[in-house]
Amino acid sequence: MSIKQWLLVIAMLFSLGAQASEIITTVFNVLDVKDPEKKALLVLSGVDGKVYRSVKNEETLKYLKSLTGRVVKLNFETQGSKNFIVSIVPVARGEVDETVYDLNHFQYSELRQFAPTNLQSLDVAQKIFDEMLNDGDKTRSQCFKRAHMWAFDIWSKLGINSQKIFMFYTARYQIVDEFDWWFHVAPVVTANGVDYVMDGTFMKRPVTVKEWANYFLKTSKINCPEITKYSEYEDHQWTKLCYTMKTPMYYLRPLDMEMRDKKGVKRNHWVLPELQDARKAFKGWEETYEGLDTGKSTPKY
Repeated sequence: MSIKQWLLVIAMLFSLGAQASEIITTVFNVLDVKDPEKKALLVLSGVDGKVYRSVKNEETLKYLKSLTGRVVKLNFETQGSKNFIVSIVPVARGEVDETVYDLNHFQYSELRQFAPTNLQSLDVAQKIFDEMLNDGDKTRSQCFKRAHMWAFDIWSKLGINSQKIFMFYTARYQIVDEFDWWFHVAPVVTANGVDYVMDGTFMKRPVTVKEWANYFLKTSKINCPEITKYSEYEDHQWTKLCYTMKTPMYYLRPLDMEMRDKKGVKRNHWVLPELQDARKAFKGWEETYEGLDTGKSTPKY
């Protein structure tokens, strides 16, 4: 049955006295019911938590999937305890405040604007630091995976937007020091307008960016300029020993910044497979991050 045929059936119900209701909502997900006897598609509403049903065919499935994460105007008819979709269309830009319905943080949204949370005090940052997961064994995981899960925990448990800070060591530094790795990363929170690095593996408290850099450089005499584009590090390997760069919490590794700057692949969302892999940085990850399970194997990053 095509979309037009489905709507024709609904129109016939109206002619028999049925009433439709309307809701403005985010399409949180679209599920395909595999039972051949039911032949339905389920639209999960992000606003009221209800399930809205639609006819099942390839045309409808493709259309509804295209609405995932978007704000829509959904007209429906209720029969018993079930809600059946009459029509579902994206809202016109400016018709509603779409940011109110921005609920799916596991996909990119052009409307989502990232801004780091400004904490009330350093004491608040210290409390967050003290509660961060850390098994004390830096040999079992890479820094970017630990940083990613710390940032995710700060966001998911406390609703705080943090940033990441990357420190890149240049080729010049590698030759001088024969260093074992070419970058390090940790979360950053802002308290009273000051950035503090939350590096639970190497620090015992939140520290300023300068303190953090000095620890790894083993001196306070080296200046690591802050850059905003990955190419500023990549193209200037011989003029400085190191660079620092802050990114929104969603960026996992240097490749993500390179993709952003060279190909325009932006991130303002979490990527589930990355979190599923990064959570293994900590002992007991199966129980601690059970909510990230899908039952499927995940790639390694």
